[in-house]
Amino acid sequence: MEVSIQKTRNLSTKRGFLFWTIALTILLTVVVVGAIAIGSTYIEPGEVYKVLLSKLSNGTLFGDVGTVMTQNIIWEIRFPRVLLGALCGAGIALCGVLMQCVTKNPIAEPYMLGISSGASCGAVAVIVLGGISSIGINSISVGAFIGSILSGVLVFAIGTQMGKTTSTTRLVLTGMAISTIFSALTNLLIYSADNSNQAKNALFWTIGSLGGAKWDVLLFPFIILVIVMIITFIMSKSLDILLLGDDSAIILGINVKMIKSIILVLATLLTSSLVAITGAIGFIGLVVPHISRTIAGSDHKKLIVLSSLMGAIFLIVSDVLARGLFPPIEIPIGIITALIGGPFFLYLISKKNYSFGGND
Repeated sequence: MEVSIQKTRNLSTKRGFLFWTIALTILLTVVVVGAIAIGSTYIEPGEVYKVLLSKLSNGTLFGDVGTVMTQNIIWEIRFPRVLLGALCGAGIALCGVLMQCVTKNPIAEPYMLGISSGASCGAVAVIVLGGISSIGINSISVGAFIGSILSGVLVFAIGTQMGKTTSTTRLVLTGMAISTIFSALTNLLIYSADNSNQAKNALFWTIGSLGGAKWDVLLFPFIILVIVMIITFIMSKSLDILLLGDDSAIILGINVKMIKSIILVLATLLTSSLVAITGAIGFIGLVVPHISRTIAGSDHKKLIVLSSLMGAIFLIVSDVLARGLFPPIEIPIGIITALIGGPFFLYLISKKNYSFGGND
């Protein structure tokens, strides 16, 4: 009888996961079309849908739809921006899942572990001090990438003593210290800016924006995101076991040091590739994994899928609000994610039945 009850529960859980995966995929499709339709020039969602299918099928479906201007707005401006929002939202949410698992700390995310702060510092340094001018406008992204990689290497080297220790407390404290140092350097750079335009551009970068979206910047973060998702999906069982604690994981045959090192490197690489384009966008890596955990529990296979879908939806909707609340002014997207994510996160942790997973 117990076996029968367990089978029924497992089947129910699988159906629930399948339901949420399908529902979120449909919602993501609707949100993508809606986000493209909304803007300074409103475009009917039906026309957006037809233009996208026409472009994706090379004109096989629906032929030549809409005016040239409408096609350019949809295909060259808004669709890349929405795709960047989806990539960034999914990627940062995934990094949040991984870092919360590795540190076994429910408030761990790329922002808290210093990676986003490092990226902001690198970008602001290029804006205020100049440099790397030979690569033009991409110099800011290069500066952000170098800053995030530098902070990630410092956190890993100091927090794990080059992989010799698995102390999560040491890792989290190191991340917080590195984040504080880079934030202080960023503020110092902004304070020393020569003019208000430099300070304004630098400040905007520290709060994030999808304004840099172009087709040619999407390929690299997309490839990194796919690689990280595949590897973490393969390692999902080990991640589940890590939540039981390091000692239990070692007894069960898990190479804790190697798994944690791989995850930290992957999360740093993914965060760096995304933040180098969008700037530091907080709260997604913190909030979305917790929302997903209320549905998927601590099963990382499900968490990876649901968090990626929810992260993509969350950031696309936030960007629509950032563009549309006070037109023609665009609000930094980090303000929107914090205003939505903060109160919702407080609501989640105030619930009596909330659980982080594992032994918690």
